[in-house]
Amino acid sequence: MENLHKIELSNTIPANKLMEVSGDELYKEVLIKNTEIAKKNLCQHTFYLNEKSSAIMVGRGIAPPIIAEIVNCTKKSDQDIIKKVSHYSHSGADIIDIGCIANKPDSKRVKEVIDLIRNNFNVLISIDSMQKDEIFAAIKKDIDLILSFDLGNYHEFLNIPKDIPIVLLPTKVNKGVFPKDPGSRVKNLLTLTKEMQKHGFTKLIADPLLETPISPGICNSLQTYFLYGKTVSQTENLNLELPLFFGVSNVVELMDVDSVGINGLLASIAIELDMGILFTVEHSTKLLGGVSELHECIKLNYISKHNRTPPINQGISLFKAKGKTSQDVPKIDKKSAIQVNTQNIAYIPDKKGYFRIYVNHYSKKIYVLFFSNDNELKNTFIGDNAEALSKKIIKLSLTKDIYHLNYLGRELNKAEFSLHSGKPYIQDE
Repeated sequence: MENLHKIELSNTIPANKLMEVSGDELYKEVLIKNTEIAKKNLCQHTFYLNEKSSAIMVGRGIAPPIIAEIVNCTKKSDQDIIKKVSHYSHSGADIIDIGCIANKPDSKRVKEVIDLIRNNFNVLISIDSMQKDEIFAAIKKDIDLILSFDLGNYHEFLNIPKDIPIVLLPTKVNKGVFPKDPGSRVKNLLTLTKEMQKHGFTKLIADPLLETPISPGICNSLQTYFLYGKTVSQTENLNLELPLFFGVSNVVELMDVDSVGINGLLASIAIELDMGILFTVEHSTKLLGGVSELHECIKLNYISKHNRTPPINQGISLFKAKGKTSQDVPKIDKKSAIQVNTQNIAYIPDKKGYFRIYVNHYSKKIYVLFFSNDNELKNTFIGDNAEALSKKIIKLSLTKDIYHLNYLGRELNKAEFSLHSGKPYIQDE
């Protein structure tokens, strides 16, 4: 109610929907304004990823673009890759990452995948590999971003084009060196930055490495990000300040907790610390929809930073399991109420047949299959609205068993909720 003055109310569109539109519009306005400012201050910490083909930038004051990785990409079929890129692009990813397989380089497939993506989509592409042959193969195909160089492999690539954006790590992977101490990580990043700048590289991104909670521990890695910011703000290090890489999937993927809340918290940290670029993935079932969640979380927190308020009441919300509204419960006369404390689990088969319900999160559709009792497929329904599907089934008189219809309504409602929440759906579960 406190925000109603920000919008023009409608007698056809609910106010909460108008607030969402208002939040999106404000996000676009602020992003355009800050991007114009950034364009006037291009330097080692603010730059275009590939000005020839995209307007996407990283740097100060800009909402961080999202890299979405296709895990084990070089082993996937063309069809699976196209499906994944389409899903990521529609979910809000700005860059598609070709996730290679450690110790199983396939430079030929890297070239094929780059051509495949470019022939079907207008999107920036990065490669996640530390294998020399794969990186050179990607460079020959004009890759837009490289993940990653470190102190153990950077010297092998000093003759590549100097305007390719490159993510830097504080490690020596080929020597098994992975420093834990925040001070050592920052020192290594600055050392590598100096070396790369000395050889003429102009688009570098620092990755202090975001690690998993509990073990090995997220607090230590967050301390590294804070320490990096303090160190590069010192006068003698100003020319070493780079945009920061934030690998949120390292946290989200390794917690058995709903991803939307974790993405929200990590996005708030990223926006507060002015991170340059965010990296995520939807590899497992529990992460489905994570790119879209992260995209919306960035918008919410970016607007909040502009308004100098906590990320609340900004016209954008990402509640899935919970929410901010509640229902008033009337006084109930429990004495006259019918108490239903037990469930009748007896199953009586419907003589007309049975239904199988499935949810396809990629196509955003619910599939309802009706079989005869001798397992012959009679009808197939595809839709995204439980009420519409159930009414169509009733209209066709596929069943008139009220218990079966009651069951069908419950399951279709669960399927629709699953479709919009990203929660896996399994019939009867």
